[in-house]
Amino acid sequence: MAAVKIIEKRKQKGSADGRKERVHDPAEGSVQDGFLLLNRYRGALMGFAALWIYILHEWQTISGEHLRALWVETFIKRIGFCGVDIFLFLSGMGVVYSIAKSKNVFAFYGKRLKRIILPFVFVALLYYRPYGWTPAVFWQNILCINFYSKSMYAYLWFVPAILTFYLFSPLYYHFFIKSSGKIRFTLCALIIWLAGTLLVADRLRYDLFGLTNRIPVFIVGILAGWLAREGHIAFDRLTWRLLTLMFLLGLYLSYLSIYEDMYILVPLSNCCVPNLLMSVSLSFLLPRFLSALNGKKCFRLLGKGLTGLFHFFGLFTLEFYCIQEWMGDLMLPRILGRYSNLTVNVILFAAVVAAALAMYGLFKYFWIFVEWVVKKLYNVCGGNVMCNKARRRK
Repeated sequence: MAAVKIIEKRKQKGSADGRKERVHDPAEGSVQDGFLLLNRYRGALMGFAALWIYILHEWQTISGEHLRALWVETFIKRIGFCGVDIFLFLSGMGVVYSIAKSKNVFAFYGKRLKRIILPFVFVALLYYRPYGWTPAVFWQNILCINFYSKSMYAYLWFVPAILTFYLFSPLYYHFFIKSSGKIRFTLCALIIWLAGTLLVADRLRYDLFGLTNRIPVFIVGILAGWLAREGHIAFDRLTWRLLTLMFLLGLYLSYLSIYEDMYILVPLSNCCVPNLLMSVSLSFLLPRFLSALNGKKCFRLLGKGLTGLFHFFGLFTLEFYCIQEWMGDLMLPRILGRYSNLTVNVILFAAVVAAALAMYGLFKYFWIFVEWVVKKLYNVCGGNVMCNKARRRK
């Protein structure tokens, strides 16, 4: 593709004359390393996606009788599930780096479970009594059985979905990395996915298309992660324009699928092609926008503020996601109608953030404590083994 030039990685950090290689800033020119920008603002991008998902779940519209503003606000809220696709795209990229760093496949799985398991189980315990779960329902939900057997929306559907993708990603990556043409392999995988989806279009339980329709964005993320590791990807003006058109097309297709009920390629169309276009393009456009703000003196304060805000929410995205619907169900019946929608949004948002931060801190220090205990036990057991060996020698 003429718009994208792959530049080989330099083994040295500097050039021959000792100067460091300079990366073009968006404020300075039309060519940047798109993946370098994405990696630099990855935390902010995750925070943006987490906030967009929150808007989908809990935001109460505040535009009132201003019909055009209300339509825009409602549309932004209704397409908030695109935040999920941004996470899946970034997760696909992360798989490439994680597998490369992991000693084996069990280390890869262990790291993922360690991050996911505590928030997922903790919030399930909160749901247990108020929602009248039986012990069987509790275990079926946290073991993701109900996700496949009853409804993918039985309990925090994103967690079983991402665990499913993580389960199969090492196998997919094994064949991907051995292929001679990574882009060609990805295209073949997408064709196989499409053929399989069309084959089961009338057979698969309808809600499960919410899972299968996200396979493309995850495997495109794996390709993007490989491209990022292979070398600097220089995006020229044409690339940025194409990404912008890609985003706008995704918005338009979202409108058609949501408001006009247009069937686009596969069942449950609104969470497939439109989200793929928006999530991939936004993953590059938002970092470029933030970098451009930070590169201009007159907008630097705004750029740093937005970057810091999004990055802050990027720290505890899973806890923020897991707790928000439970707290919404708990609080909204008590405050809706008593206060204005704006006040309701402020109260609920503050409560969700406080709860998510508390969970994040609790789980972080729990794992620090567990690692400390394991290390102590290892040292004690290791010392006893050494003493026993010494006695045997005597």
